[in-house]
Amino acid sequence: MRKALFRDKDKCMFCLACIVACKVKHYSAPFPVSPPEAEPRGVNRVNVFQVGPFIEGEKVFQFFQPISCMHCADAPCIRVCPVSAIYKNKEYGVTLVHVARCIGCRACLWVCPFGAPSFDEKGKIALCDMCIDRLREGKKAACEAACQAGAIKTGSAQDIAGLQARKAIERIKESVNLTQMAGQNNLSIDDKTT
Repeated sequence: MRKALFRDKDKCMFCLACIVACKVKHYSAPFPVSPPEAEPRGVNRVNVFQVGPFIEGEKVFQFFQPISCMHCADAPCIRVCPVSAIYKNKEYGVTLVHVARCIGCRACLWVCPFGAPSFDEKGKIALCDMCIDRLREGKKAACEAACQAGAIKTGSAQDIAGLQARKAIERIKESVNLTQMAGQNNLSIDDKTT
């Protein structure tokens, strides 16, 4: 069964627990650094980007977008890797890497629509593996288990598509006051869609 990730930018608090959990899981020390820094150093298989703040009227908006490998069904990184270092796991559909094969050409980074591939100090690719060993044990991915806000979910591709659809409906309802619109136009809204 193909697995997928969902990262909810509306819930992300920029605590960086996902980054630290991933580093610990993959033996990529997040610290110590001296003096201490807000963002963990080293290879990041997960990145969190700040968007904003920006002002609309009297409201200030800001959100954080966690990004990692999205394990695309038809991953362009697999097609462009000249040494076949990147491949698709057939059991879960997770994009994985044979690190020893990687020559550090970064073609994968150039074609990734998410900019997900990271590279270690030796120039070898480091990519989210969705904690496939934990998935096989029935556990959550390290980033999901560490996320106190519940912003990260792993599941079947179908479940994640459902989460994304519900999130899209929420956003539409927020951006267009459907209740007011329905009243003005004598429309009914079926709340079963959420």
